[in-house]
Formats: sequence, C-alpha cells, structure tokens
Amino acid sequence: MAVYVVGDIQGCYKPLKKLLKQVNFNPKEDMLWCAGDMVNRGPDSLKVLRFLKKLGDACVCVLGNHDIQLLAYYAGGKSFEGDTLDEVVHAKDGAALIDWLRHKPLLHHDKTLGWAMVHAGVSPLWSLKKAKKRARKVEAVLQSDDWGSFCKALQSKGFPTQEPKDKHVRLLFNTAVFTRTRFCSDVGTFDWQQKTADTTDQHSQPWFEHEHAKWKKDGKKKTRFVFGHWAAKGLVAEHPYVLGLDTGCVWGGQLTLARLDQEKMPRLFAVHCR
Repeated sequence: MAVYVVGDIQGCYKPLKKLLKQVNFNPKEDMLWCAGDMVNRGPDSLKVLRFLKKLGDACVCVLGNHDIQLLAYYAGGKSFEGDTLDEVVHAKDGAALIDWLRHKPLLHHDKTLGWAMVHAGVSPLWSLKKAKKRARKVEAVLQSDDWGSFCKALQSKGFPTQEPKDKHVRLLFNTAVFTRTRFCSDVGTFDWQQKTADTTDQHSQPWFEHEHAKWKKDGKKKTRFVFGHWAAKGLVAEHPYVLGLDTGCVWGGQLTLARLDQEKMPRLFAVHCR
C-alpha cells in the first residue's frame, strides 16, 4: 500500500486527477492524505469535495483556513473577494458535503509511518501530545450544534498573538495555529499578518525552524510534520522535521504530491497548473 500526501488543492480538480493518474493511485490499495485547503479560489471546489468524499476510507483530510471559510459561509457568514464557494453552498448535496467536511480533523498522526499532518503548523510550545489534545477540542466544537457560530467567529482578523487564558478565545487561537501559522517566536508569539517567504522581524521565524520546539523532542522515534498553506514559501523538502507542499497550484504554480511510506526521503511528484 502506498501513502501519498497532496498539498493545497483549492478547487483545482483537473490537476489533482492528472497527478493521481501520474502515480497510478488506486483507492482500493493506496491512501491519499490532503493537507487542507481543498476548496476555494480555484474553479472546481464542488468536484474536489465530491471526489475526495467518494474515496471514503482511502482518503484522510485535515481542515485548512479555506475549508473553514466554506463552513462559515455556509452557516451564514461573510464571503470575501476571490471566494469561489457558491457552487458548493447551493449544490443539491451541499449539506452532505458540509457535514462530511466539518467532521474532518485538524491534525492527523500516523505513528507507524512517523508522520503527522496539519494544514499550517503547530506552536513551538506544544508537544505532539498537546497538539493532538488541542486539535481534538476544536474538532469537538466543529462537530457540535455550535459549529456554525464558531466558524463565523473565525472570520475575525483579530486573533490573539499569544495563547489566551479564556477557554473560548483559546479555541479560536488554537484553530488559527493549526490553519494559519507561518511565523512565530520561540515563546509562542504568532504573526498572523505576514504572508511572505521571509520576515525582517528578528524575533520571528518559520514555525518549524525553532531549534527547541517541544514537538521535535517527543518520544524515541522522530515524528515529522507535513503541511501546506504557505505558497510564498513553496516546497520545503530538505528539512529534517517537516515537508511543506503548498506550491501554489491555484496561483499558476504546481500541485505537488509526496509518497510517505518509504524509509528514505519522500519521493515527490508534481503537475503544472494554469
């Protein structure tokens, strides 16, 4: 069985199908991981969701910020410039797709493979165990009757830069960490505004660059993280702890796939996108 992981699809259905054909993906034998942002900005979000849902147990997806934007919009929240979500919201099977989506995790961990997957990142103050616990708490809300109001609250641009004491605000903060992280300090102060590949802030680094991050020191077997979200950063393939796969498909870049079930460095596959 092969285990593949794909970066941000963002409604780019044709490149996804082309990429899976390139590796002869067989859902009866293989697994596909999706690192979040399955929808939005691209032309075929509805086709992407229908395809991934149909894969059933052969597909594992984590939620990204654009996936949560779809949930918020479906629940009556705001639409933003550039969104391409109306087709999903008004589809006959829209309610079923939304229900499927909001039951997806924020963090997936395969102990046997030694890989974990999030859309954006985790805090340097979190061990893998703590990160999983934080993810489960948010997932419980997304799967509850309060999911709509919670997702609409996530449309705010005013996330705290450090972990707050208030339990409700902490849920919003934790969701932002999993779905929006790029730069942070080694003491867990997050910069939610900077979207470039680099920063001039001497206190901030990419979340995975902090030498003493607690998640790097968990257990005897090293766990590596695969993530997306950071098109400006592009492919991060030579780092000992992470694999970054957002290569900007929706912006005319590439859609990238990696095979994880091998002892050596993951083999990469890519298709160019219009």
